[in-house]
Order: sequence, then structure tokens, then C-alpha cells
Amino acid sequence: MAEILVRQAVTPDIELLAKFDHTVKTERVWQMMQSVDEGRIVTSFIENNLPREMRLPYPKSPDMLIERWKHYSNVFVASINNIPVGYIALMASFLPELIWIKDLVVDEPWRRKGVGSSLLQAVIDWGADRRFVRITMEMSSKNYPAICIAKKCGFDYAGFNDNYFNNSDIALFFSRFIK
Repeated sequence: MAEILVRQAVTPDIELLAKFDHTVKTERVWQMMQSVDEGRIVTSFIENNLPREMRLPYPKSPDMLIERWKHYSNVFVASINNIPVGYIALMASFLPELIWIKDLVVDEPWRRKGVGSSLLQAVIDWGADRRFVRITMEMSSKNYPAICIAKKCGFDYAGFNDNYFNNSDIALFFSRFIK
């Protein structure tokens, strides 16, 4: 396969990126279990196999990417043979020195080929060059492929937020130090 090149996005990229297949295929999800007793709340996530593969809609409207683009600190695009195949969008905060990954999308034909890992590594390198300390990813608890890439790239589970996305999905947060 040809080399994956990662660069900063430019305005003309955004319309093309919004047309990517943002859906996710999964056969597993993280199901939240919660018990409440007097003086104690216990929340856990259990990895469950689904009876069949499920195609999940992206929890944010791809059509709104053009609007969200204005608020992101940076967007990086991965390309192969000068064809955009994925993107990662982030918010950066200097107090504390934190990068928050808001979107990580690889167009369907290019998935499982190292594009997502390359995009994550580009953001980690970008953050290290600017002395950021920590990086956090957000994803739906149903997005098992995103959970897997986060763990593969050294991210650890860091929490959740119920009804976080517009579609009421639970958001999972995975975080790691930038070294």
C-alpha cells in the first residue's frame, strides 16, 4: 500500500471530508451497568457481543462538519496518493495543556489499513512539539472500533458522560499522556 501522508486540512478539504462514510460497523459494544445503593454508586462497562453486525450512524451530523470546523483548533487530513482518506479534528487548551479529539473518521474503503493510527500519531507528535501534556478522545460506547484503536494507541479509559451526543449515546473518554 502507498504511504499515508498527514497534513493540516485547508478549507477546500472540508466539503469532501463531510462526504465520507461516517457510519461504523460493529459486532460489539460497551454496555453500561449501574447499581445504586445507599452511599454508593457503581458504574461498570461490559463488552457485549451483538447477535449480528450493526451499522451505527455517526453521533454528530457530518453535514455540520462545515460549521464545527470553525470551532476546532486544528484538523488533520490523511491522504494516500493525494486522495483524502481520513481526518482527525481537535480542540486544544493551554490551561491545562490538553488536546481533545472531537472527531476521528476514516472513509470506509480505507479502514483497518493504519490510517486512524497515523492520524492519532500525527496529533500526538503535534502536541509534543507544542508541549501539550495530555490527549483525550471521545467516542460512543457503541463504537467498538474506536475503543480498540484508542487502546491500541496507548489510551486508557478515563470516564463517561451519559446522553452526551445529540442522539443520546453515552460518550466514553480515553486519555493518555503525551511523551
